[in-house]
Amino acid sequence: MSRNIALGSFDGLHIGHTAVLRDAELPATHCLLFDVHPRCTIAGIQPLRLLTDETRDVFLRKMGIKPIVLPFAELRGISPQQFVTEILLKKLAATGVICGYNYRFGSHAAGDTDILFRLCKTAGIACRIVPPILFDGVPVSATRIREVLLAGQIAVANDMLGRAFGYDFPVLHGDARGRLLGYPTANQSFPVGFLVPRRGVYASRAEVGGKLYSAMTNIGLRPTFEGGKLISETHIFGFSGDLYGQNLPLALLRFTREERTFANAEELTVQLKHDAAECRA
Repeated sequence: MSRNIALGSFDGLHIGHTAVLRDAELPATHCLLFDVHPRCTIAGIQPLRLLTDETRDVFLRKMGIKPIVLPFAELRGISPQQFVTEILLKKLAATGVICGYNYRFGSHAAGDTDILFRLCKTAGIACRIVPPILFDGVPVSATRIREVLLAGQIAVANDMLGRAFGYDFPVLHGDARGRLLGYPTANQSFPVGFLVPRRGVYASRAEVGGKLYSAMTNIGLRPTFEGGKLISETHIFGFSGDLYGQNLPLALLRFTREERTFANAEELTVQLKHDAAECRA
């Protein structure tokens, strides 16, 4: 039975990653992941997360791919040869491996795709190197996606992701100010290390009970009321109900305006009417 293992960080599951996972010549059945991002252990830098481990694993399983998670700290010091023979061949019983064109492995990232191909051939493991997937003539990468999200270019990020960027965090109790303004919101906090897109208002889509709703999401500090704490506030059009404590899947579709401070609640309410009309459209 074939056991094709995809190699990579898969820290966004963008269209470059899915090209590796769904390669027609050697489709993945398993995906090798590490408990921490390699850059976190090697350089002490944790890239801002584009999705949680739980969400990533759900996506993988929907694709029919089983995630395998290994501790990176135990593997960082092994040679490229050991990685192939001890990990891929003996530990994971790989019959095939698939990776992107820029994959590196082994101690000090000494192994590249040429070395991987040669070592796999010697070990009797099929090896497939997937060429880059380009967007506007440049390879898609999680780094590029982070940059455009921080700039508010949500449509560009979504094109590179192959899906709408979003999150699925619990709904928290707030100060009910949105309800007083006529726009009740579901409030969500971003966990430490998760990428927070550019602050402002987005047209969005929420999923409640398996049903999709158009929505309006504000990400910011609520400067008009001196909120101070950065949160995501979502008004769901056509929905009325209690979501407290539930995870709310939310997808950001279009950036409509940046965060602003208003003179008073009345001025903000007028702007919210314009925001709602634009988000509905």
